[in-house]
Amino acid sequence: MTEAIHKELIHYGKNSANPFFDDDENIHTIYFGGGTPSVLSVEDISRLLDTVRDNYDVNPNAEITLEANPDDLKPEFCHELKEAGINRLSIGIQSFYPEHLVWMNRSHTALQASECVPNALAAGISNISMDLIYGFPGCEDEQWAANLQMASNLAISHLSTYCLTVEERTPLKKLIETGRYMAPDEDTAARQFQYLIDWSKREGWDHYEISNLCRNGSFSLHNTGYWKRKKYLGIGPSAHSYNNTQRRWNIKDNKLYIQSLEQNKPACETETLTRNEQLNDLLLTSLRTKWGLDITLANELVGEDFFAKHKSLFDKYFSLNLLKQEAKYIQLTDTGKFFADGIASEFFAT
Repeated sequence: MTEAIHKELIHYGKNSANPFFDDDENIHTIYFGGGTPSVLSVEDISRLLDTVRDNYDVNPNAEITLEANPDDLKPEFCHELKEAGINRLSIGIQSFYPEHLVWMNRSHTALQASECVPNALAAGISNISMDLIYGFPGCEDEQWAANLQMASNLAISHLSTYCLTVEERTPLKKLIETGRYMAPDEDTAARQFQYLIDWSKREGWDHYEISNLCRNGSFSLHNTGYWKRKKYLGIGPSAHSYNNTQRRWNIKDNKLYIQSLEQNKPACETETLTRNEQLNDLLLTSLRTKWGLDITLANELVGEDFFAKHKSLFDKYFSLNLLKQEAKYIQLTDTGKFFADGIASEFFAT
């Protein structure tokens, strides 16, 4: 798999016949994610980073993130990651309560959840993000509050907080349908999300995107690039790429992915986005952030005055205190954050 990823990186590099980026475009973020890349050896990670640097123009101060499980982040491994060039970690803690980790079938313990951050900090990796989950059966309000405070006390700079969702055709969905697991309670989830909003203000965290918070300006530069419509190249099975007008995605099948790269022919599909689809993407992503929807950009995409076209709808959401306006930006209010996707879809172009 790593050999196939190595070949795909070269295939789209600046020295190939298929360069993804233009000559004047630099790489500002590199992200190892979409699974558990911390199971890779440091040698594998170093080789992939060397391949990126050899084939792309990488900014010297690029944010280089590795998603990791707490049980992988032992002191020696953290030091090796630092030496390899990893300068940011995204750690899948989920909860500090043993019973929650058992319910989620997580491999790490509550002790490992608490120890991994000091291990990373001691190795010199100070830019650390942590994932937490709320709204699941068995997560009491007091436990959610404690999870947030325990995370904050660990001197991390970024938090990603996700409400448990039940997807179709998943083991969790089947367990709920057969009565072995309780279904998530929407009222509990809403109450815990409201606590998150209030807690972030009280504790000095910048709730800059519905699921993401930071302090001291430590935004996830990588994810912010998605929300601000920056161009990105995805490498590996199922990986997506985007260049503002086209979206591309690799096949999911690992075996076929590897076979295609053995022939230096990445197996992927591409779609060209219409202006309406570009606008809808903009609405969905930008309204989730504290920066909001750029009306000027929306005007450019639709070729008309977007605000005037939807004035009655904007007035409705302003009066309901779900949207607000600051200069040329439309933003969700705290109440509006509960209805983000629904509000965005009301403005969709068809």
